[in-house]
Amino acid sequence: MDLYFVKFRVTSKLTSEIVQGYFLGKLNQIPEYDFFVMPGRYIRKYSVDLNLGFEEFLEDFKAKKELALKEVSEVSAITDEFFNFWLVQSRKQNLRLVGSEFFRLVESGDHEALRVFMADLFREWSEKLEVEAVGTPLDYEDVSLEVVKEHFEELSTDEVFKLFQREDLRNLPEVFPVLDPLNGVTIREIEVEEKIDFVILNYGNEEFSEKFKRFLKEKFGTENVASLPGKILSKEIVKTREGNLYLLKVEFEEGIIGKAIVSPNLKIKRGESRVKISDEEWMEKIGEMLREGEESKQEKLKLRNSPQPVQKTTSSDFLLALVLALLVMGILLILSYLLFS
Repeated sequence: MDLYFVKFRVTSKLTSEIVQGYFLGKLNQIPEYDFFVMPGRYIRKYSVDLNLGFEEFLEDFKAKKELALKEVSEVSAITDEFFNFWLVQSRKQNLRLVGSEFFRLVESGDHEALRVFMADLFREWSEKLEVEAVGTPLDYEDVSLEVVKEHFEELSTDEVFKLFQREDLRNLPEVFPVLDPLNGVTIREIEVEEKIDFVILNYGNEEFSEKFKRFLKEKFGTENVASLPGKILSKEIVKTREGNLYLLKVEFEEGIIGKAIVSPNLKIKRGESRVKISDEEWMEKIGEMLREGEESKQEKLKLRNSPQPVQKTTSSDFLLALVLALLVMGILLILSYLLFS
C-alpha cells in the first residue's frame, strides 16, 4: 500500500447540512483534501457515490461540486464556512499525524474505527453527526490503471491508432507510466535517458509478444509483472483534436522496447524504481478493467441521453387548478364591487 484514499459524507443532524469530500495521502505526509457542503434537501441531486474507484470518484466529485456551486446559492457560503472551520481545526491537529492515522486505519481495514476517527475530527462542526466513510488502500499501479480506464478514449484516438501503425511501433508492447498523484512530475520534466516505472498494458504483437514474455519470465520468473523500470529512448509530441500528447519509446533491456502515449497533465512517479509482480493473471485483469470502464461510460451516456419523465396531470391537479381559478375570480368580483359601488 502506497496511498490511502478516504471518501466521506458527513451529515449534521442539527442543521441538516451535508459535507462530502475526500482525503488522499501517504504515510507521515500531510494529506490532500477537498470538500463541499450543501443543504440536506439537495442530496439526491449532488450526492457522490462513495463506492466509485479513485479516478472515477474524483471526476464525479469535481463535477457535482462545480454544479452545486453554480446552481445552489447557499453552497458557496456554507462551504467557505466549513473550510474556515477546517483551517482552525487543522491548526489544533497535527495533520501529519492525522494522515498517518488515516494510513493505519485504511491499511487495517477497520471501517468502524475510521468512521469514529472522522466523527472526532468534525465534532466541533456539529455535535450530532452521521458519518459515512470508505477507505481505499492504493498502490501507484492501481492509480495508473484507474487513469487508463477512465481516459482510455482520450488515449485511443484515431490519430494515436494511426501513429501506432508506424513501422517502428506497430508490434511493440504498450506500457503506461506509473503515476504518483501527490508528488509526481509531468512528462515535460522527465528527460530522455531517464528511468521511470511503467505498468504493462499488453505484450505486443507477433514475435515481439513472445520475446517480451520470454524476457519477463527469464528476468522475473513470471509473465504477470504489473510494473517495471524502463529507460526513455525518445519523446515525441503528438497533436490530436483534444490537445497534445507525448509518444514515448522505452527500453527495458537491450532489444526489449515498448511504446507509451502520455498526457502532459499527469503526475508521473519519479525516483526509486521497483518491480511489482501481480498475484493474478495480469492480462486478464487489464482486459476486465477496460471492459468495466467501457460499460460504465455506456451506462453514463445512456442516463445522460434518456428523456426526463413527463409529469402526468391527475384529477387532483385539475381540481386544484379549478379551485384557484374560482378563488381569483372571486377576488376580482369583490374588488370590482368595492371600486364601482
